[in-house]
Amino acid sequence: MSNTATWSPPRPTRDPNTERRQHFFEDDAPFDYADDERPPVPGSPGTPLHPPLRRAVYGATSLIAGMTGALGNGLVSANLPYLQGALGLNISEIAWLPAIYLVTNSITGCILVKFRQQFGIRRFCLTFLALQAVLITSHLFVSTLASAILVRAAGGVCASAMSTLGVFYMIQAMSARRRLAAVTLGLSVPQLALPIAWIIPKDFLAFDSWSGLYLFELGLSLISLGLVVIVRLPPNVKSPAFEPLDALSFVLYAAGIGLFGAAIGLGSYLWWTNVSWIGWCLAASLPCLAVVGLIEFHRERPLIDVRWLSAGTLVRWALIAVICRVAQSEQAVGAISMLRDFGLTNDDFRPLALMILAGAVAGLVTSALLVTPTRLPLLVLVSLGFAAIAAFLDSSSSISTRAPQLFWSQALMGVATTMFFGPVFIFGLGQVLMRRGVGLTSFIAVFGITQSIGTLVCNSLIQTYLFHAQQYHLADLAAQAERSNPTVAAAISALTAQYLAILTDPALRAAQGTQALAQQVVLNARVAAYNDVYLAISYTATLGFLLLLSVVLVALLKKARSLA
Repeated sequence: MSNTATWSPPRPTRDPNTERRQHFFEDDAPFDYADDERPPVPGSPGTPLHPPLRRAVYGATSLIAGMTGALGNGLVSANLPYLQGALGLNISEIAWLPAIYLVTNSITGCILVKFRQQFGIRRFCLTFLALQAVLITSHLFVSTLASAILVRAAGGVCASAMSTLGVFYMIQAMSARRRLAAVTLGLSVPQLALPIAWIIPKDFLAFDSWSGLYLFELGLSLISLGLVVIVRLPPNVKSPAFEPLDALSFVLYAAGIGLFGAAIGLGSYLWWTNVSWIGWCLAASLPCLAVVGLIEFHRERPLIDVRWLSAGTLVRWALIAVICRVAQSEQAVGAISMLRDFGLTNDDFRPLALMILAGAVAGLVTSALLVTPTRLPLLVLVSLGFAAIAAFLDSSSSISTRAPQLFWSQALMGVATTMFFGPVFIFGLGQVLMRRGVGLTSFIAVFGITQSIGTLVCNSLIQTYLFHAQQYHLADLAAQAERSNPTVAAAISALTAQYLAILTDPALRAAQGTQALAQQVVLNARVAAYNDVYLAISYTATLGFLLLLSVVLVALLKKARSLA
């Protein structure tokens, strides 16, 4: 098909099954859209009628594109302890991999909006998918921390583009009346990446110093690259978007977010007061972001609309989005980490991962089926309620808790994880559409911060709180574990007896028994600290539930008064 071909939709019959010739380079040719087919904002593809088979192809492409952007990072996060040994890194070095992914993912969202408005998103995706493939291939031959960081940084940029692409393809796959469901599905599918990563067998990825993981990610990137080339979106409506001052604002914005994300992401591993660069990064991020705010405040067409974002509605929306992210962190940083502290591997809690995945799929489908403009607060309320209940159920864990005891609570948390994501995004996007697309870059920037940087902040705070809670419980238990206590003496005797068959020296057996008791005390303190974390998350989710409920009730009261 030649580069000058265009789609020729039949007018006025508009039969979706009639063959329509599609232009392969949607960035280069205009398309005569009907009024109901025009994209709501520049940079988005139109929504012409499609025959069923084409809709199915678009839907499959959306699923693959969404998973490509998230599954690579999910596999790294799920196997981080094992990658650490394979690369010969300490825990603070391996922590750079998920941190840099989240930082670049949050930074590129706002600039991607302007890029696709002026040039089209397909060019962006093709460029960075190809770059990611090259970096992954290079990492297979040069397996160092620096190359791994470069791969994860490119993965964060690609994920930002691919998640948007997944939404656009899903919109093409569904009818106009299911547009909100399409957005919900396109956004929420990447949230399934981490449960899927926990299910994939470790041996499938771990061969040849974990080359299998990077080969798998490379294969996904190449498949998506081919699909983006072959399965093309309808033409998008372009408009000039970039201004010279955008470059300065973006550089300062990227520097501020990057410095802040690096400090927050590594702070709980290196510890906040042990390394001076953490403090310097936090201090340097503030003037960068302050200058960005000052520049954007006085611009006629700002990259980030500070005035609009400071409105009460957007502030409340951002707060609820962060609280939802706090609740979601209970799963990866809490329950899964606790099982790993018990010595379990991904293969040991695969049934739990299947339950989490089932819950996440149920939440995604429920949200997509029920989502309407009036039900957005209700879906988020249900999500926060489920998260509060799940975290509270986990707060009764003990050293004998294993995966089966967490099945239902974590399945409920899986429902909450995917149920909130689409409605939270759609509500913020609705505020943008009310302004006829003005402020889209601002909304995407804040949404990226609340989700990606919000994840870093939540994980870091939880790990810090977990450490302090463990120290508190350890001191309390150690004070009770005196040898003069008959219970303690009996426990040491029982533990010492376990070494009768392998140690003949009584003094050595007694030392081993005492050491085993100390390990049990530390493990009990660790579990008690996890229970404190679960309770804190449950209380936070409950607070978010009550805050959102009060906002909804006030809005209903105002509406009732206006109608009276």
